[in-house]
Amino acid sequence: MFFTQSPSFLDYQVRMQKERGRNNAASLFGVHQIPSDQQVRNLLDPVPPEQLAPLFMDTVDGLYRLGALETHRALVGGFLLALDGTQYFASHAISCPSCSTRTLANGKTQYHHAAVTPVLVAPGQDAVFPLPPAFVAPQDGHLKQDCELAASARWLAQWAPRIAPWGVTCLGDDLYCHQPFCQQVRAQGCHFLFVCLPQSHPALYEWLADFERNATVPTLVTTRWTGTQRLTETYRYFHHLPCATATMPSTSTGAN
Repeated sequence: MFFTQSPSFLDYQVRMQKERGRNNAASLFGVHQIPSDQQVRNLLDPVPPEQLAPLFMDTVDGLYRLGALETHRALVGGFLLALDGTQYFASHAISCPSCSTRTLANGKTQYHHAAVTPVLVAPGQDAVFPLPPAFVAPQDGHLKQDCELAASARWLAQWAPRIAPWGVTCLGDDLYCHQPFCQQVRAQGCHFLFVCLPQSHPALYEWLADFERNATVPTLVTTRWTGTQRLTETYRYFHHLPCATATMPSTSTGAN
């Protein structure tokens, strides 16, 4: 819908039919008559997402074997995999057994659906390649509520073995930067670059502050020309700093 600037795939097909006298629902998919939104829901709602997930991986795997992902090689010739959660439904009145819940400041309960949507990305590239999503939903045998981090861990266990041989580095925000999850990434043969904020990693920043006071933090300064101005970029780095060792959260928080 972002590409077509239409509220839905079907809306775009209807508009295309009116403007051009044809639509690609028919030309690409053999659909003789554009269905209604309700009919699409009637057809797709009974289909478990797990039946569609392999299509994502099979498509990207085929692109990799054909060399179509070469433009997205980044760190040391490998690929960057961005992990992030997104909420795609929320309601105070409508719910289902797969909903997660949160209590708002006004005391009301909000029902919502979320998913982790891994994508292959690369600096300077507008195109991304989506991989199978991992849904945040109640899990059999678990009393506590599911969360983004647990869904990402399930995703790693299921799908990472297929792409780890490509040389994959996982990217993520501060939520992912804890020792248990980092160990899971490494156990699957992947690398990681995760954001770590001072408020959630106080020990790390205490160590770093000590080295800064001693002026022993390695620094790399580079310059580059953008075509209009020369930029100076300063990188500071350090090895073997302690990562947070908190256990992976098993309940979702009130923020995404």
